[in-house]
Amino acid sequence: MRRRDLLAAGAAALALPGRALAFGEGTRLDICELDLGPGTLSRPNAWKRLLYEVQGTTSVECEPRAVRVRPDDPALFEHPFAVLLGDGRFQIDDAGAEQLERYLSYGGFLLIDDCAAGDGPFDSSVRALIDRLFPTRPLNPLPSDHSLYRSFFLLKRPLGRVDRYAVAEGVTFDNMTPLVYVRNDLSGALDRGDDGRPAHSCVPGGEGQRREAIKLGINLVLYALTSNYKKDQAHVRQLMKEGRLE
Repeated sequence: MRRRDLLAAGAAALALPGRALAFGEGTRLDICELDLGPGTLSRPNAWKRLLYEVQGTTSVECEPRAVRVRPDDPALFEHPFAVLLGDGRFQIDDAGAEQLERYLSYGGFLLIDDCAAGDGPFDSSVRALIDRLFPTRPLNPLPSDHSLYRSFFLLKRPLGRVDRYAVAEGVTFDNMTPLVYVRNDLSGALDRGDDGRPAHSCVPGGEGQRREAIKLGINLVLYALTSNYKKDQAHVRQLMKEGRLE
């Protein structure tokens, strides 16, 4: 079952009388930034750029925009791809944590992006959040042959604005990883100013590193939207050619 179908079921379970919350009325993908207040950030231009790149590279239809949503807002279920980015300590209340756990269990995908790229308060808050959401499922390094690195481009490591951590981490259930944690500031590599120029330098690899970060972002989107996570890039391309990968 595709993520959008699972999210529709989750949204229906939370629907208020007279209000339709089911995902799928539109087929164009946008990106949802989780707003947890202090410690979290918003970089809408990063996600707009990523969606333009996804649309230009793959058959996925996108609405190049980022929306900001609180984790306890039922509108969360309208967006199959969510991101949490920040550089400081953050907190989440019980209602937000419960709905976020439900969102992930119903097929939502969460990318966590450490903009500080270090062992600081954001990283500590992320690990506390994941322990709270998945007390029996630890956050583990993703192996080099994980489908995330093969869902469209063949990648070796999760590059971002910096190249500090050689692996991404995730929470995995059987063959599904609904939560991925990237610690090299991916959004910093994608972000643009209002003039369209890159907002941050990529170190130490410059523009070549930025291109690899864009590829990682595309892979994340393809991974999040694919129901069966294939390790064969050629198979994914064939699915796209046949129109079976939406």
